[in-house]
Order: sequence, then structure tokens, then C-alpha cells
Amino acid sequence: MSRPLRRGVTSLLAMGLAAAALTGCSASGNQASETAQTPAEATAATEQVVDVADGWAKAADSNMTSVFGSLKNTGDQAVTLQSIAAADTADVAELHETVMNDQAGSTEMKRVQGGFEIGPGETKTLEPGGDHIMLMELTCAVKPGTELTLDLGFSDGRSQEITVPVRDYAGAQEHYAPGEEHSGHGEHSQMPSAESSALPECHEH
Repeated sequence: MSRPLRRGVTSLLAMGLAAAALTGCSASGNQASETAQTPAEATAATEQVVDVADGWAKAADSNMTSVFGSLKNTGDQAVTLQSIAAADTADVAELHETVMNDQAGSTEMKRVQGGFEIGPGETKTLEPGGDHIMLMELTCAVKPGTELTLDLGFSDGRSQEITVPVRDYAGAQEHYAPGEEHSGHGEHSQMPSAESSALPECHEH
């Protein structure tokens, strides 16, 4: 091979290596950028979705309790509260709605299907005798003067942690609609058994 030809081949090889190096740097930069976005995405998943006002939970020594309050959607898109979790307090957590039993002439409570949709600027009120959050199979006694933490799960995948005070309250003795018994508890107002009343206080966990 002649000397000029060898010089040409060497130059082409050098240019190819330089291009490959630039491509590798660009790919690495993109990967670093994607990695850097992950913490921000994780933070967005737990952002405040609704404003909670006047939240509180009913004190209970065992079995079940209810949580009330007002949830306001301050965003410009509708949101749907779809699930509840209270891992440190109860094994079962559900959203309950009020329905009319025409035969009995009274209202009853049952698990809501599809969750509570809250339109932009609207407020969903959870109250005794109305729609509410129900915690069942309590793992600890919910005592007045303490606080209870819940995770609100929304249909778009976002979640929000809230903490509400616990109060004594003699009301909220609602009844389930037929077929809505949960884990053998039946009505909200069922008296606790001697075994279930020996639960430790929640704040001791």
C-alpha cells in the first residue's frame, strides 16, 4: 500500500473512533438525565392532591372505626379517591357511602364502587351518618387524644398521607346494607368481644 493511501486510511479510522466516542458520551448523558428525573417523579407520586379540613377519627377500642373530614380539590382536573390504607392501625380500610333502603325507610352504609370523584374546586364531605372512611379489623386501640395516619390512594396513581386527631364520639352507629358484612363483623355498632378489646394502644406501636 502506498504511503498517501495509508495516511488516508489512518485518518478515516481516527475520525470513526472520534465519532464513536462522541456518541458514547451522548448516550451516557441521556442515561444520566433519565436517572436524575427519577427522584422528581417519585416525589410527584406523593404530592398533595386534596386539601383536608376538619379531619378526625372516632375513638374505638377494637373491631372498627370511622374517619371523617372535608376533602377539597383545588386543582383544575377532577380527581377520584379510590382507596385507603392504614397499615399501622387496621387490616381493612374501605370507602363507604350512604344509600337509602326504601323498604326499611332508613339509610344504610355500603362499600362505594369506583371511589369518590371530586371535581375541580369541589369538596367531598365525609361525616357521621353520611359517606365516610371505614377502618376494620383494628390491630390497635384508637384512643382519644392521639392521632391516626392514613394513605389516600387516587385513580391516577398518586397518593397522599394525612394525619387526623382521634376524638370520643357516641354516634356513627350506622348499619351495613344487606350483604355488606365484613370479616364477620356485621354492623358498625357490633359490640367488641373480650378478646378483641385487649388490643394495645395505637400510639405505642
